[in-house]
Amino acid sequence: MFIVITGLDGTGTSSIAEGLHNIDKNSILVRTPSYEYSDRKVIDEQVREISPMAHCLYYLSSVVFMSDKIQKSFDYKNNNVYCVRYLIDTVVSNSSSGIDIDYNYNVLGKKILKPDLTIFVYCDENIRQARIQKRGKDSLDIALDNDEKRQAFISKFDTLLDPNKTIFVNNNTNLDKIIKNCFKQIKNYTKGLEQK
Repeated sequence: MFIVITGLDGTGTSSIAEGLHNIDKNSILVRTPSYEYSDRKVIDEQVREISPMAHCLYYLSSVVFMSDKIQKSFDYKNNNVYCVRYLIDTVVSNSSSGIDIDYNYNVLGKKILKPDLTIFVYCDENIRQARIQKRGKDSLDIALDNDEKRQAFISKFDTLLDPNKTIFVNNNTNLDKIIKNCFKQIKNYTKGLEQK
């Protein structure tokens, strides 16, 4: 199954993805932008300032690339592929910044891989801020310090997430328990699909 893990930066998407990958035998862990897309900081700061559209296309390109890579390189139909950030993140971030981008899995005439399941991670804002402070804030983190901007992101996620194909994960407490519970929900979701 192709599983996207998303949420605001600092909610613990990467930690949960790594934890799931560690307990899920034969699973694959990827993220967008991937290592092939180096120097993300320059894109987020310098390119975005001059050309928000070029910034958007960089992230959109990384999603298209990852879609192709997953389909060509991994057995995602028999093993879980966990992907931190994907199309939904590109759409939420850029549309909240005024770019007219649709949540559409057909990009310039090319169909990209749709997630079978999405995991949306959230947590208390004080906890999120403490995590971000620990690792250091980037330009998006600073933008999301604005309550109105942050709420626009959350509202956009709420609009785009399909509740029938989304596991909502509150990452306020014990990470190990959260990961185990999330993995249990993934297995239950898979069983439900097999019974259909």
